[in-house]
Amino acid sequence: MSALAAAGGWIVAHVPGEGAVALGPRETLAPMLAQGSVMAEFSLIRGAQGALPLVQLTRQGEAPRSLSIGLDPEGHLQVIQRRGTDFHAISLDASAEVAQGGRMRLSWRWDALRGESLLTLEALGTGQMRQRAGHHPLPMPREDLRAVGEGAAQVRFGPCLDWIALGDHLQPVGPAACFAPATPIETPQGPRPAGSLRAGDLVETVDAGAQPVLWSGRIALPALGGLRPVRLCPPGFGETRDLWLMAQHRLALSGPTVEYLFGQEEVLIAAQHLVDGCHALQPACAGVLHWHGILLAGHHLLIADSCRIESLYAGRLARQPALAATTALADLARTSALPVHGAPVRPVLNGYEAEMLAVTRAQRRGPVAA
Repeated sequence: MSALAAAGGWIVAHVPGEGAVALGPRETLAPMLAQGSVMAEFSLIRGAQGALPLVQLTRQGEAPRSLSIGLDPEGHLQVIQRRGTDFHAISLDASAEVAQGGRMRLSWRWDALRGESLLTLEALGTGQMRQRAGHHPLPMPREDLRAVGEGAAQVRFGPCLDWIALGDHLQPVGPAACFAPATPIETPQGPRPAGSLRAGDLVETVDAGAQPVLWSGRIALPALGGLRPVRLCPPGFGETRDLWLMAQHRLALSGPTVEYLFGQEEVLIAAQHLVDGCHALQPACAGVLHWHGILLAGHHLLIADSCRIESLYAGRLARQPALAATTALADLARTSALPVHGAPVRPVLNGYEAEMLAVTRAQRRGPVAA
């Protein structure tokens, strides 16, 4: 597992209208954080015009300083730090995302020890990511992180911000998180908790038999917004226990309804589209959750308590070495061992198709195998 993913030092988050959310029992004693991460989700109105502020912190005094995160009128996502005469700025072109609209997730991490700054934007509807590297970020005062988390008087939040989380670690971006570490994954020797599997272990797959694990790793994420977990309950899903998945992680569905609507024996659907308040829930889980990922050489269907869930899909990340180096899969990328996954193992339902299936299931309450 990459060193970037080893720490899960989320400290605090802020949800506008609700206030501070404590994410961890510990808090660093260092008054200045040389390393850290910020993650936030926000919504864009398609074709919106003008600047869109997300977070603005300003402190006056003998040594004035500020932190500004937002989009400028030209559609560039920016992070700007000021402390006295010192200054750091990093931006990336998000004009295409502004034109399209939808929910977005930004990640910014700074490493003043190495002089590295990294800004990432992910469109949650499509999974597309943009990234920009910068240089010479300023260390972040601990009290400034606390001020943002508490929504102090010196902080202003933009109207489109859903939440923001802050930590004292370097958070990896990109694919890695799949399901809870306790998820029972079928192997040739029987089911094993996902978190106990290691590279080289064999797992059973629906479509290709036993396959060796290429990478098995864990990351920690705040359970907020699009990162809230989905709880799949038996007998609607699985046989004996609840299964906890990341909202964007996909499982395979089959049955007469799937064949009737899509002309396919089996399709992949994101867990978030199955939430119905009965068999699939998306509860509020304050704090940080740990998620485990299992990567195979190909994209396959794993078996968890009879439920068919996908292995980690890396897509063509290996062909973007700069981006791959900032993910939890960085060690594989560094040794050219990160596989290229072509088409997913089953057809993937888009948002509209997933909604149509959910509505049809609710109307019919008929069986759909998972």
